[in-house]
Amino acid sequence: MQKHDTAKIAEYFSRPNGRVVLGVDGFIDQIWQIVESRESKTDCTPYRRMRDFAAALARCGEGGFAHEILDKRRTAGGFVANTGMAIGNLGVPATLVGIFGKPTLDPVFAPLAEVCEVVSIGEPCVSNNFEFDDGKMMFANVQAMMDFCWESLVEALGTETLERILASADTIALGYWSLMPAFDEIVGKICGLAPGSAVSTLKENVRMFFDFADIRKRDRRSLDTTLAKLAEFNTRIPMTLSLNENEAQQLFANFDEPFDLEGRDAETALARLRQRIGLDELLVHTPDWAAGASASEGASFIPQNRCEQPVKTTGAGDNFNGGYMAANLGSGDGKLTLSERLHVANLTTGYYVRNGHTRGLREKLRAPHRSQG
Repeated sequence: MQKHDTAKIAEYFSRPNGRVVLGVDGFIDQIWQIVESRESKTDCTPYRRMRDFAAALARCGEGGFAHEILDKRRTAGGFVANTGMAIGNLGVPATLVGIFGKPTLDPVFAPLAEVCEVVSIGEPCVSNNFEFDDGKMMFANVQAMMDFCWESLVEALGTETLERILASADTIALGYWSLMPAFDEIVGKICGLAPGSAVSTLKENVRMFFDFADIRKRDRRSLDTTLAKLAEFNTRIPMTLSLNENEAQQLFANFDEPFDLEGRDAETALARLRQRIGLDELLVHTPDWAAGASASEGASFIPQNRCEQPVKTTGAGDNFNGGYMAANLGSGDGKLTLSERLHVANLTTGYYVRNGHTRGLREKLRAPHRSQG
């Protein structure tokens, strides 16, 4: 596996240089397992692989399907909470704007407030997630997101507070596009505050970061429209788009570009698609590898140590994004390279799926004598 400058990474996380602002969702994730068979009152076997559950479902044909489910946990979820927790645990300042409960935070979000600045503007969505060792199924009630728009932000926070929060950011991250009909409008309003605009309040070197989530939820025309707008906005603010393997397959197919799940030729393929889309950075992360293409740094491919017995998989991609954003701040000699940022992102998601959290990861990164590569 490729080695990295662990001393440089340790120094970086000893003195984080910047702030991330994230918005604008908020979910309570109710996590379940589906029982395949029950041996006794106390012993049962859950479905471990999604394909086995899918096969059982398919065998029912047109009949009914009834299976026992096990309550695993109730936790904060969604792009903002999962990504923000990873960033906060890495010691990087973050402001989270989302729907976490109003007038008070739902207790499930209380741990977020210990590591991040949390600004809640409404009641959270609820998602029922069914976990397997190799993936998950997520069924979310997203009605609270459907009418969300720029005016909602202004009404909830006030123009002065909203602009103050955005002005503090070195990276502004939004998710998820697939659940946010007003995504294009919100990005456009933020870019209207970029340096050189009539109302210039953002930092000179601010970056935007996006997680689209399942792009199949929106039609091709919506996707093409958004990508065209982001390419236009990229001339004002450099933009990063992050994809998991399923999202990457869909996006590559939309552009009639080949995509290999094994990661062969990933650097060349990503560099080519990034140029066609017109964004500053394009990332893909899978359980086995991560790759990125940058307009200024070329492309990089970093293997990942697949976890065969994960403690938690829901939120793994968000933790990759959190690790990457936390590693993508600052400038000059101390700034981490694309390869180093991907390495930190891989470490973050790997640590998360093995432990179920990211507490203690910063201390690991700040110990250069330990092997990180």
